[in-house]
Amino acid sequence: MFDIDLISFSIAVILIAAFALPFYLNARKVKARELKALKILADFTLSHGLNLQDKDQWRDKYFIGLDKEKAQLVYSADTSQDYYKCIHLDQIKRVSIAEVSHQVTNGKDSHKELDRLDLILINQNDKPLHILEFYDGEQYSDLVGEAVLIKKWETLLKDAIKNVPKHQLVS
Repeated sequence: MFDIDLISFSIAVILIAAFALPFYLNARKVKARELKALKILADFTLSHGLNLQDKDQWRDKYFIGLDKEKAQLVYSADTSQDYYKCIHLDQIKRVSIAEVSHQVTNGKDSHKELDRLDLILINQNDKPLHILEFYDGEQYSDLVGEAVLIKKWETLLKDAIKNVPKHQLVS
């Protein structure tokens, strides 16, 4: 059979535990932050009497949700700040995507780098009422589905705005 040296075995267990401990502690911290954000969101939606049928959260930071029945949108650019916006869709005439980018040239190669990706909510006077950030190139080096997500929400909001009863529209 095998002879296991108790000292070597103990050192190996201690080293494995020391290696795994930071990952475990970080996972607990992230989970606690997510639970806190979910509780704050639940309190916010409950206090406003909202039932979000469609919702998305990305990068452990951004949140967007839609209550189609009440024609209200909930958005937060930073859920850790505990600040959510409630936007009434009867104030919105149309929705558009704003993409800010710059060209990067490296020798013979040239490519476009995305700086910002925003969803613009425009009022009846054709003025931007809300700018909802989906991606900021200053904070993140790459996209993780924001381009697809913003198109999804553009479509959802266009449909929701079309279905807002006419008597709710603000002139």
